[in-house]
Amino acid sequence: MRIGVPGAETFQSGSLKALILTVLLSVFMFQLLRTVGLRAFSMASETYMSGTHSAAFVTCPNDTVAKDLARGIVERKLAACVNIVPAIKSVYEWQGKIEEDNEVLLHSLKSTKIPEDRQ
Repeated sequence: MRIGVPGAETFQSGSLKALILTVLLSVFMFQLLRTVGLRAFSMASETYMSGTHSAAFVTCPNDTVAKDLARGIVERKLAACVNIVPAIKSVYEWQGKIEEDNEVLLHSLKSTKIPEDRQ
């Protein structure tokens, strides 16, 4: 039975195992660590501000109206791109009755907040 301070080979073996474990965890967790790091940096450097990103979802009665609205939004630089999603089914209550309509969906994202008077 050995009593006392472990030898150098024990420390080297333990250090090697720790190094291998650290490398494996880093490789497998790279995406998570990268995402967390980027978010932390963005918050710390004030490049991200809550409320500065806007998303808009607008239903339109038909493709013509959707295209006109999308073109106006892009021309006024309210969004760089507007997606038109055809053929959605909307179910809603109107004047006490449940209604169903075929509509078109507009979707846009903007990296700055849309002013209150343009919402």
